[in-house]
Amino acid sequence: MQQTASTRQETRERRLYAYIDESERNIDGDTWYLMCAATAYRDDPAHNLAMKRLAAIAQRQPTDDRLNRHAIHSSAMGGSREDDVIEAEQVIAADISLNLDIVVRRVTRQGFEETRQICVAHLMTHLDADVQSVTFDTRDYLETKTRKPKPGVDAATHRQLVNHHDLETIERLKTAGRVKADLDIVWANDVGNPHLWIPDVVAYACGQALVSGNPQRLVRLASRLHISEAVTRPDSVEPAPSTGIADRLETLRRQALPRQ
Repeated sequence: MQQTASTRQETRERRLYAYIDESERNIDGDTWYLMCAATAYRDDPAHNLAMKRLAAIAQRQPTDDRLNRHAIHSSAMGGSREDDVIEAEQVIAADISLNLDIVVRRVTRQGFEETRQICVAHLMTHLDADVQSVTFDTRDYLETKTRKPKPGVDAATHRQLVNHHDLETIERLKTAGRVKADLDIVWANDVGNPHLWIPDVVAYACGQALVSGNPQRLVRLASRLHISEAVTRPDSVEPAPSTGIADRLETLRRQALPRQ
């Protein structure tokens, strides 16, 4: 997510946005959790063109119980719609304005939620310093536009919302000075936020590559991906032990790169 000093100076007045979504896979008794941050300047012409192309793909999707018409949900677009997933990957790979960062971690005895929060903490503490706003794909329909309770939602219910775990992690990092205090955090439904389709597509592709063990699954995105193991604890500067799964994904990424 790092930029050169000269690039940073040139884009100082522009707003850099990050969009985060996740995917998980269960394989041979293990659960692998993947989280992607897609970072972009929304006023970049190449990025605007990519978003128009993604919107055109979304418009082709039929409405049914699993897939809302004006959105891209990669996990629901298999079978006859696989060509649309591939096209979306090609569009994303062609957008040179994007940074695509993947963190991955095997879910161990600490459990799913703690694993997610390690991924959240890792991405948040490694964001480019110029990022002004981060949008997460919401995990609860009640909290789709803001980090504050919606009208009519009492405090007790709000505390139970799954997004609140993310908020607690981020607030802890802000208090500790590990994330800048003025960073804006939003949870949103991907139906109304097409930028969230990008990390959805990327996380899904990486998960599919791990499931299949086939590097060809990453051939369209390999040169654009930055992969790391999530080891940042929300409440400690001591890293969490590596689970080694990122090495497997990185090996697949390198095998998928064009041969020189």
